[in-house]
Amino acid sequence: MCRIVAKEFITKDVVKLTFESKNIAQLALPGQFVNISTSDDTMLLKRPISICEIKGNNIIVCFKIIGKGTKKISEKKVNDTIEVIGPLGNGFPLIKKRKLLLIGGGCGIFPLLEVAKRAYKENVLQIILAARNQDELYLQEEFKKYGQVHLLTDDGSCGYQKNPLEFLDNHAVAFDVFFACGPKVLLQKLDEKYYQKKEGYLSYEERMACGIGACYGCVVKATVDSGYVRVCKDGPIFPLGVLKYES
Repeated sequence: MCRIVAKEFITKDVVKLTFESKNIAQLALPGQFVNISTSDDTMLLKRPISICEIKGNNIIVCFKIIGKGTKKISEKKVNDTIEVIGPLGNGFPLIKKRKLLLIGGGCGIFPLLEVAKRAYKENVLQIILAARNQDELYLQEEFKKYGQVHLLTDDGSCGYQKNPLEFLDNHAVAFDVFFACGPKVLLQKLDEKYYQKKEGYLSYEERMACGIGACYGCVVKATVDSGYVRVCKDGPIFPLGVLKYES
């Protein structure tokens, strides 16, 4: 069991939750996730939530309330305890001496913060944060500590009124490797555009059950010999060219 040490609402439906776990903090890699119990007997499955940041023995997760499970977790209070399993998944590769571009869309911004913290000292780092509107451009000030930040919104309320691909087509952003997390349509378009042209890694989201690869509840079509990968075990981070997308 892990004790909650801090909690705040970033927006009315986005929660930043900090819990203490020395074991997870020592083992976790950027891009991995944890499974958090709702503590409700009517909801047996834990909820997979990406690790946003690691501070000492504390793990910070940020998530949007989108159903009964995340609503239940959001109601936890400081000093409450929660059951957490992790770290899970494979995480982003640790790279050095590269021109690294981070691309985060919406809630896909959150898992990239720990990447930025670990990568900025040994890489030239640029960051694209994209969202529907200004309110959903999360953690801007935190990211600005680690690299040049480009802000994009669908409605033009902040930064450029472009999506990440439009922005990259029209601006000289020098990079030789990118990490991306966000909506599936964004990941698909990045995969299609840069496969065999750039080195890239995508953080893919899928509904999960066990979180450890045993139940095969999160399999998606892939180019590997078996034809499928388990997002929770083989991912959630995949290099370009591995995933097959639904038309």
